[in-house]
Parts: sequence; structure tokens; C-alpha cells
Amino acid sequence: MLFGKNQLSESESQPPPAIDESVATTVDEFPSAVVREVGHSFWGRLASSYMWIVALFCLVVSIGVVWWSLPHAGLQLTVHFPEGHGLTVEDNVRFRGIDVGVVESVKLNQELSGVDVSVNLFSFAEHLAREGTRFWIVRPQLGFGGVSGLETAVGSKYITLLPGPDEGALQMDFQGLSDAPPDSLETSGVEILLRSEDRNSVTEGSPVSYRGVDIGRVLSVGLSADGLKVDVRVRILERYTKLVTSESKFWASSGVDASFSPLSGGLDFEMESLETLMKGDVSVLTVADAGRPIKPGDDIELYRTVDEQWWEQAEQVRATDVAFRGAIPLEMNWKQKGFLGRTSDKSKTVMGACVVLGGETFVTVPSDVLTPSEKVLPESFEIAIVGLPASRQKITADMKSDGALSFVDFVGKQGASVENLSLPKPIDESEIRQPSKAEPCLLVRASGELEDLRYFSISIQPDQIEDQGALRNFDGDRSVWHGAPVLSEVDGDLIGIMLVGESGSRIEPVSKAKRGS
Repeated sequence: MLFGKNQLSESESQPPPAIDESVATTVDEFPSAVVREVGHSFWGRLASSYMWIVALFCLVVSIGVVWWSLPHAGLQLTVHFPEGHGLTVEDNVRFRGIDVGVVESVKLNQELSGVDVSVNLFSFAEHLAREGTRFWIVRPQLGFGGVSGLETAVGSKYITLLPGPDEGALQMDFQGLSDAPPDSLETSGVEILLRSEDRNSVTEGSPVSYRGVDIGRVLSVGLSADGLKVDVRVRILERYTKLVTSESKFWASSGVDASFSPLSGGLDFEMESLETLMKGDVSVLTVADAGRPIKPGDDIELYRTVDEQWWEQAEQVRATDVAFRGAIPLEMNWKQKGFLGRTSDKSKTVMGACVVLGGETFVTVPSDVLTPSEKVLPESFEIAIVGLPASRQKITADMKSDGALSFVDFVGKQGASVENLSLPKPIDESEIRQPSKAEPCLLVRASGELEDLRYFSISIQPDQIEDQGALRNFDGDRSVWHGAPVLSEVDGDLIGIMLVGESGSRIEPVSKAKRGS
């Protein structure tokens, strides 16, 4: 037994075990690690791992999110209002229903005579800050003319605006209005001046009516420069300017008409709308043809009352020289399969236009109405002119068409002349054209029997017509106006056929190519 550092355990004192030479391996047979030397340069370290690309991408995304969440710089404006009407910071500035800015501060001016509002106009709307732009605060208002600003009763107030002329210079300081200006709803039209001996209850914002229909607004009422007359500035809306000429008579209407009748033994009392009663009204009638159209700045007399002869004279005056023609009502008839194989008779009325193309008389029909449904018995599908059973003919798949329009040859099928069929005077090929730009036109339809057709029309303004003849803000019923002719108000020419579908409405031009038989 050993002591001290030479002491060994029993296991350590045993000799090493013998090595079995059958399982022995050499040093060369052991696997060895492959060691690569990493470069000490910056590019060398980047090349050693691609995780830096992921990190860089995350950094760029983070910066982008922060950038877009920050408010974009805009144009700082100051608008001075007589009253604040509860306007607060972060209320919106809107134009045509969209936000174009935000209120940044609201405070009293130094004189305590009004409110100074600081507005941040967004960058995409900076061009609205130009000379002539008018601002006002929208708030709930209840009057005899109706309710306005109702959405602000439960929500926040907001500022809206009416842009000045396009050529107006940049402006940063504005005087706001206490109320919406009378011409805020529509700025297109012709402004004229009416002169009167007295105000006659006419006020700013009073309507201008033609046979009871509003065609304009009073912009302002005030004394003339010499103080001898009352000047009433009036704007006639663009779509109604054709009604007013140098032969038009204007008069002030109070809204109340009282007269004593000895026959009835009492007082006859008539009252118009409450708006007319409170604000007054300017009425107008055109009493003779051949008057020149009104021009901006025209000076016209405003009478105190109406002359009863004007109503009689106005009955002989037409607002347009366009002759309503070409429109013709058509009737489609068919048999339809029903329950247990029973058949029932069906019919509907569609509109067509009678035209002459290549020396032949046709009636245009929208192609989509000539396609029967699965329930229709094909051999029963017929079309005819309303009130003329002899014109009835079957609708076939080979009927001549020009895409969206089909052409029915009633005259050729019957072997008779247009006069024998009692068709209305057709529109000749020389009176058919496709306008190079949008122009005012009339959508015309007819109803009744051929011997006594009654015509109705809708006025279509150029600003309603978009590219490819598409119409904006057209609310006509398809069953009434689909297939109706469209006549130009400029010269009465046929410029297309109205097509009304689920995707919208448009004016389809009529091809002047000769149709094959």
C-alpha cells in the first residue's frame, strides 16, 4: 500500500486491457473536420450569411409603415368666420363629399369679433386655395326651404368650400361665410341683372321659377349705384338657359294670391310653398318666339306683378325648335311555357326609331330585346307596330343587326309603302350623324296609337355624356326609354339610340351603312 502522491486506486493499478487486433483501426480511417477560413473583410463576412438581407427588408418595411402613418405636409390656410358654430380641432374640410383638409386650431380673434380657423389643406387639394374660393361651416339648419346639414346633428361639424376660378392666384387667407352661398349647388349658368322699382319681397337665395319649376337662384339684392333702382342679380342654370330669351318677362311673386269672387260669395285664397312665402320668388315666362338668347350681364326689367296676357302668349311659345319625330312604339308578343306544360300569352312594349338607310325604311330595335328566354316558344316570338296588327312578323335569328341594334323591315315584309302602313315620318339618312363632342340633346319616346302619337322627352346635358356615349346620372326606367331615339337640340339630327342596361346607360350611334336583305 502506497501513501502520498504515489497512492493509486485499485482500478488504476490494473494493467490496461488487451486490444483486439480484429477491430483495430488506423488513424487514417477516422473522419476529419473540414475547416474553412473566414475572411476578415466586410464583404467576406456578408458573403458568409444571407440573413442580413432579411434584416434589411424588415428595416425598409418598418420605415415605410412609419412614413405612411405620419401626416403628410399640406398647405396652411387661415379662414376667418363670424361664428364658430361648435367647430373643433381635427374636424374635416370637405369638397364634393371627400376630405381635403383638417382643422388644426380654432380661436377667437384679437378683437373678439370672430373666429380664426387654421386649416391644413392636403397636398392633393392645394390648388383649391385660390382667389375667389369661399368657405363656410356646415351645420344642421331647419328652414321653410327644407333641412340641410342633418349629418352634423349627431356627428362633428365640418368646413366645405366652393372653389374660385381656375385662373385665380394662390391665396392663404380667406374670409369665411356665415351661411352657404345661394349658388353653392351649381355654378354653371348665365348671370343676369333684374332691375325693379322696389325689392318686392325678393331676398338672396330666392328661387327663380319657370311654370313653377326652379331654374335658377337670386344671388344678391341691393340698391343700384345711383339709388334709383333695386338690382337683383340672378343666375339661370345652364340646362335652362334656352328657356329664357330677350322676350322673357320676369316678375316678383309673393306666394300668396287672394281675390274676392262674387259668384262664390267668398274670398279665394291661394298660397304657394312656404319657401316662396318666406323668401319670395322670381317667376319668368317667355311670351314670344324669335327672341335672342340671354347673355351674361343682360339688364332686364323685373315687374311687380304678372300680366295675365303673358300666360296666353306663352302658350304659343316652344322652348325648342326640334321636331319630335322618329320615335315609334312597338309591341312584342309570344307564348310562354308554364306549369304542367300550359302556355300563356305574353306581351310588352318597346321603343324603336323609324329611319331610312340606303333608301330602305327600317325600325331600329335594341338587339337584346329580340333574344327570347328559355320559356318562350320560339315560333311564337313576334314583333309589331302598336295599333297596326298587319305589321306583325316573326322574330328570327337571321334578322339584320349591327351589334347592339337590330333593324326590322316592316315595309319590305308587307310589300307596301310607308304611307300605306301609316308610319310616322322616318328620319332620313342625311339627318343621322355621330357628334364629334358632347352636345345638348333630347331623349324622345312616343305612346298611343299611330294616328294620335303623343311625344315625351328628357333633356340630356353635355356634362352627362362621357366617353363612348355613356351617360352619368341617368335615372330613366329601362322599360320606358330603352330603344328611344336621341335627337340633337342643336339641329334636330338623330345622334343615336338610348340603351339602358344593368351596367348603365349609353347613346348608341346608328350606322349609316346600307343594310343587306
